[in-house]
Amino acid sequence: MDEATANRVLRFAQQQATKTDALVPAGRYPQSTTNGGWTTIDAAAPIEWTQGFFPGELWYLFEDSGIATFKSLAAARTDPLKVQQTNSTTHDTGFKLITSFGNAYRFTGSEAQRQVLLTGAASLAKRYNAKLGYVVCCDWNRPTWLAPLFVDTMMDIELLLWGAAHGGSSTWRDMAVNHAIKTLNVLVRSDGSSFHMADFDPTTGAMRLRGTFQGASNSSTWARGQTWLMYGYTMVYRYTRDPRMLAAAQKTTDWYLNHLPADMVPIWDFNAPANQQLKDTSAAAVAASALLELSGYVSDLATQQRYRDAALGMLDALSAAPYLASGTSKASVLQHAVGNLPAGKEIDVGLIYGDYYFVEALHRFVQQTHLQSGWGARTAFSAGGHDLGSNNAGVVTVEFDVTPRRYPIDGVIGYADTSTTVTSFSSLAMSIRMNTDGRFDVRNGGVYAALTAVPYAPDTTYHVRMVTDLKAKRYSVWVRPPGGSEIQLANNYAFRSDAPPVDDLGKVVLNSTTANDAYIVTQHTVSGTPPPSTVWPSRVDFSAAVHLLGTNNTGTVTTEFDVTPALSPMDGVIGYADTSTTITSFSSSAMLIRLSTDGRFDVRDGGGYAALTTVPYAANTTYHVRMVTNLDTKRYSVWVRPPGRAEIQIASNSAFRSNAPLTDDMGKVSLNGSTGNDTYVVTNHVVRRGTSIVSAPDEEALEGGLPPGSSLPAEGGCSAVPGSGVLALCGVVLGLARQRRRSRITR
Repeated sequence: MDEATANRVLRFAQQQATKTDALVPAGRYPQSTTNGGWTTIDAAAPIEWTQGFFPGELWYLFEDSGIATFKSLAAARTDPLKVQQTNSTTHDTGFKLITSFGNAYRFTGSEAQRQVLLTGAASLAKRYNAKLGYVVCCDWNRPTWLAPLFVDTMMDIELLLWGAAHGGSSTWRDMAVNHAIKTLNVLVRSDGSSFHMADFDPTTGAMRLRGTFQGASNSSTWARGQTWLMYGYTMVYRYTRDPRMLAAAQKTTDWYLNHLPADMVPIWDFNAPANQQLKDTSAAAVAASALLELSGYVSDLATQQRYRDAALGMLDALSAAPYLASGTSKASVLQHAVGNLPAGKEIDVGLIYGDYYFVEALHRFVQQTHLQSGWGARTAFSAGGHDLGSNNAGVVTVEFDVTPRRYPIDGVIGYADTSTTVTSFSSLAMSIRMNTDGRFDVRNGGVYAALTAVPYAPDTTYHVRMVTDLKAKRYSVWVRPPGGSEIQLANNYAFRSDAPPVDDLGKVVLNSTTANDAYIVTQHTVSGTPPPSTVWPSRVDFSAAVHLLGTNNTGTVTTEFDVTPALSPMDGVIGYADTSTTITSFSSSAMLIRLSTDGRFDVRDGGGYAALTTVPYAANTTYHVRMVTNLDTKRYSVWVRPPGRAEIQIASNSAFRSNAPLTDDMGKVSLNGSTGNDTYVVTNHVVRRGTSIVSAPDEEALEGGLPPGSSLPAEGGCSAVPGSGVLALCGVVLGLARQRRRSRITR
């Protein structure tokens, strides 16, 4: 598994998600594939359990691609599920809300969405039986079951843990931990394998029965149930750092890995009879996502590597035939999954929760890959410092990405003079903090403050920009959540009042009192007022307008610069081309940003210019431009920030110019103005690799290929669904993740 493969599969997932959204009516949610379409269920169905996975998948696709369409689709599919917040008839309120609203909140920080999650947690808490010490699954199968305990519920209890960490009752955390311990004692066998469920008498507390209802027999190990435990205990450890949870995660994981077939995709039940040897890709997807997270928690290096290698092997298998649904009529990402074989339901199909966890696992993989090159926070000040050089004087701009790996944390990114020995927070003149209330704030003289409340979420990446005037001893700070616009946190805040003198920006210190690696900083850059050589004026003659950018700008590349028009209107084009291209005309450039004769910015998209939003320009006014380009997929997105305002997106995943030469790197920029020389100037031009953007679905691949039929009869139900006396399978929950338009590590 490598990043190129992950991005290829994520692009396929985008195509399938776009197809699925077209197939499934509003208010309905996909569950399993059939005849090229989906069986669907209603948003309000009380004991169904899979409604949250499609919106959750869309949120991940938005995070990984930055494509605004997926954000809109995700929001539209999330909102109808708020009806589930008062549903206390099932444990699966956890599945339904944490995958949908839990993911949404990471991007929006919406108070309304937080309240939905807290109300949902309160509803789930009503199912906790204090005498028995666990969350009772369901009520519909009485009197066969009186107080059923299911492995599936290990996923649902994330809603309780999330709620306790975000302003809800602290008792919810206790309920979740008690439930996890009860599950471990009752449903996990001594060798690490598992039963599916058990039932207790709520009056006497005596066990009435124990078995594996969706598996092959009471003594077998149902594959997806085993992965619920692997994922669930890893998730509970994420929230609690309780060593018992880590030990349980490893115990169930080690059994699973020791019994996998060579291709890393399990049979639906590890003890299935010879005539029922059907694969379950949904179990493999859950396991891969769990292992990527778990590998970051274990201290033994050999075990870390074993878990990570196993996860990558699973992703390799799922990313190719016969398990990837590419080249088939299916609307799912994965095929060959099993929902509930004993009940005769969802056999050898695509399952929406399999797709969700597969996309989440890919997201986590890419996230980890990028964070490996970052700077981790340290509890010791001496270990968290990085030298920035002694030439950062005057007015200095700092930019970086920060990814919290826990929630909440106490984490400070602070700056000091070259001559300062940093031994405490008071050594830092400028400090940006992720506080224990779950929000960003900034030091202003003697206190921390923030102009706007910007919450942070674990495994989510935020872009930070700080502009510091070292002479005036003042600084301003902006934060950009994934896929959003910059939000100003601080305006002209004073340096820390008890800090040592600061004449340059010579050191950055990443400190967290919470733990080492509580957050990761990547792509840290420092720039000052550009020297005259970096002020580039426009030219009429193409040969005089070209500036070389180097030959290493491949893959995904971010370009930023300031542009100042001298006239309005005019005709000015900032174009980018391959190192090997000789630029002789506009058609030599693959990516073009234009100041048009209509007095507005626009961007080349294939055969013409267009803009998502009208952004006018004025003479002698400076605009900041950011462009993210994927040179592999030949697409790019562009934002413009007018002075004193937030970024405005003017292009989302635009295609390279259709008649431009082949472009494999970003080797040249051309500043052409047909109106005349010096009609605009470009300053502060920087190019850096990173900020991946996954391309939009291939329009040709989607044209005419949508399977007919958008609403098919519902099939199955919640983790303990009524019908045929058998359990219809338990769902899937969101693990962290993930974080930003690119990817970030899971902790």
